[in-house]
Amino acid sequence: MTSSFIIRFKWFVMKQDEVELVASSASGGLGSLWVSLSEVYNLSPRVYERGSLAVSLFQIRRWRAEALRVGMTKESIILDAGSGKGALSEILRQRGVSTIMMDANFGLLKAGYGDRVQGMFERPPFRAGVFDYVVMSFSLHAAGDYGKAIEGMRAVLKRGGFFLSVGIGKPRSLFKLFLINAYLTFAVPLLAVIATGRNYRFFKQIKVVFRVSPTNDELKSELGAYFQTLSFKEFALGAVYEFLGEKPRALCFIFCR
Repeated sequence: MTSSFIIRFKWFVMKQDEVELVASSASGGLGSLWVSLSEVYNLSPRVYERGSLAVSLFQIRRWRAEALRVGMTKESIILDAGSGKGALSEILRQRGVSTIMMDANFGLLKAGYGDRVQGMFERPPFRAGVFDYVVMSFSLHAAGDYGKAIEGMRAVLKRGGFFLSVGIGKPRSLFKLFLINAYLTFAVPLLAVIATGRNYRFFKQIKVVFRVSPTNDELKSELGAYFQTLSFKEFALGAVYEFLGEKPRALCFIFCR
């Protein structure tokens, strides 16, 4: 059995003023809402995963698995950013591929398995140009500032490395928005009650995340400012997106994109 490590920074406490500083130039992201919404991530990993499965109608594992069909190998150095306890990493581990997991919530990391490091998207605790892949599963929406988070993830990627994110999307279509809002308002609380009991109220926060999220077109444009877009897909009426991009190899990124 191979050994693994977990690193916790005792100084790692994100205070309200720090959240506001991260969000001061926010181009999308939770900003100061991060503190109040972070309560959902303090649920036990088992309750969190059970609720996530229920409110996604058991599709979340399929979305994760399909997003990972991008040619990763055992030799790839992969960062699972916003990993939680490691649902995405577990899929890769079953394929014989290892990751380094990073999350701001040490409780979720502690419940996981493998190499784990506490850290934030906006200031990842790694050297620049380390990873072949950065993967994110329903975690980018938790960033205080999308721009700074994406910039932080791009920084730790090697040139020619790949950024993959699957997460909460928002279509531009008013009809689709109406249907998704109705689902979040009525179906999600009911499904969460069935799956998690009194913890259902935490999953009602998904509607808040959806409300403050950029549209899929806006997110695609912002991600495209940092990566060469290889694909952008939408699922579930656009409520879920999948982005795959490459960090350009050339130094002339601004002119080459």
